[in-house]
Amino acid sequence: MCSEFKIFNATEIWQRETSLPSVPTFSQTLDGVLGNGGIQLGSIYEFLGLPGTGKTQICLQLCASVQIPKELGGLNAEAIYIDTNTNFTKTRFKEILSASLERCRKMLSDRKYDENAALKRLHYVKALGLERFCSLIHMLPDIISERPNVRLIVIDSITFPFKEGVTVKHRTGLLFRLIAEVQKLAMDKRIAVVLTNEMSTRIGLSTGSLVGAFGDAWAHRCNKRILLSAPEPLHKERLAALIKSNNSPETAGKFQITNGGIRDV
Repeated sequence: MCSEFKIFNATEIWQRETSLPSVPTFSQTLDGVLGNGGIQLGSIYEFLGLPGTGKTQICLQLCASVQIPKELGGLNAEAIYIDTNTNFTKTRFKEILSASLERCRKMLSDRKYDENAALKRLHYVKALGLERFCSLIHMLPDIISERPNVRLIVIDSITFPFKEGVTVKHRTGLLFRLIAEVQKLAMDKRIAVVLTNEMSTRIGLSTGSLVGAFGDAWAHRCNKRILLSAPEPLHKERLAALIKSNNSPETAGKFQITNGGIRDV
């Protein structure tokens, strides 16, 4: 009867969880907030915040960081970027990638890096509209099977496809089914998944408050949830707060967005 299920003991689960590597953000402070040294494989991370708080910038940095060579503790891997709202900018990604490769080159002086080859290790998909987005999520296992070196999937943003004429009841059921497929893929193939989410207004008895889109039930679907904010608008500094995690304490820290990507303050 139990042959249909794989049963683990606690030691096996612990060994599996602690053996999974992470994708660094190039900010030690931000990595410390995230726990596990960055974005750990096999998990789903959600970055939420107002426009301009650094959600897409972090996604672009991670797509570059996943390519760090194994000699420097990286994964030497590839990434898939699912763009649902035309947030991706090739020029900005190339700028971040060049800075990341330069840092690697300085630490490994005998290694030469081909920037064009590195650009090809990011697989970009535009998925505008709910129908195309759903179709793409269903196709992800086949896409990954053709690209077995992918270790990072970015969905920027998870919110935008559901802004079409979808009822709340239909949206919730569809969204939860889609994220279950993504979560299974992440665990089975040891892939890190990063989602960006927007803020919405929750109307109270007297005032409104800003909360993450999709409500309280959705807030518990991802392994970790990070709230981004800009304490001083038009400045480089950003604040990241870990507000939900299954294996790390809630904490906060500052990082900055530079021409070369995400860095410590």
